[in-house]
Amino acid sequence: MKGAGIYPGDILIVDRAIETIKGKVIVALLNGEFTVKRYYVDNALSKTYLVPENPDFYPHEITPETDFKVWGVVTYNVHKL
Repeated sequence: MKGAGIYPGDILIVDRAIETIKGKVIVALLNGEFTVKRYYVDNALSKTYLVPENPDFYPHEITPETDFKVWGVVTYNVHKL
């Protein structure tokens, strides 16, 4: 998530009560593992993606078959000194 200013060792503050997540950086459970990605909805294609903010990784399409759950929305990022 380098493109979002999130680096290894950073501390993320996550709000689990926020319900509107379109375009937000979220913490999600994807196939049983936690991940941090931007939640993107393509209305024209009726598709939803988890998009990394790092060019080394590719977006992951969320389908009805995907084991996926939003855990919370990242509200703050604390950089480690």
